[in-house]
Amino acid sequence: MKSALVSNLLLGLLFFSAASVYSQSVTIESPRGGFTSERIQTVSGTVTGNAEKATIVINGIPQLIRLQGGRFSLSTVVAPGTNLIEVKAGNASDRVSFFAAVPSKDIKVVLTWDTPTDVDLWILDPTGEKCFYANRSTKSGGNLDVDVVDGYGPETFTMSKALPGNYSIQVQYYGSYDKPITRVNVYVVLNEGKPNEKRKQFQFVMTRSQQVYHIANFEIDPES
Repeated sequence: MKSALVSNLLLGLLFFSAASVYSQSVTIESPRGGFTSERIQTVSGTVTGNAEKATIVINGIPQLIRLQGGRFSLSTVVAPGTNLIEVKAGNASDRVSFFAAVPSKDIKVVLTWDTPTDVDLWILDPTGEKCFYANRSTKSGGNLDVDVVDGYGPETFTMSKALPGNYSIQVQYYGSYDKPITRVNVYVVLNEGKPNEKRKQFQFVMTRSQQVYHIANFEIDPES
């Protein structure tokens, strides 16, 4: 009798768990396709079910997104031409594509991370000038287009016409001292949306809050 009761209880829990997963749904409310001339888009929507986090993939770059009351919203710098956005939670997903008539950028650097804390992207250009939250537009044309203060990104740097020379990517673990170990991903996209587009990805684990970490360097050839 007892074993039958336990078996039925376990089956019920498994059914409830499976039902919770399969009852999830994802809806991207904005943008919903079509055409835009705005470089920075707000991606927003809903996730039903018991998910606390979801994953968004924007033009091939994935990251976690925070859900608050089943809703999500983040800002992203779109690429010239066709853009593809997909949001996933459990077995549910939604995707949207749209066309952006926006100026091309020689350089785009995207920073994402995996804890709900504040991480800052710093880019030092070949002149030595630093683009970061306190200097969001540089003399050479670099811009910190999106600054996020509560995880999980993206923070995005762009430059329309790249200066030849060496660029340094740094990140500051700006969160308070009680924050956990945080893993960051940095994506460098050169000539986005063009036939000669190139991408590089760098990963790093940050262990100390208030610390500045050097992630990588990349070079712009004078003839590129």
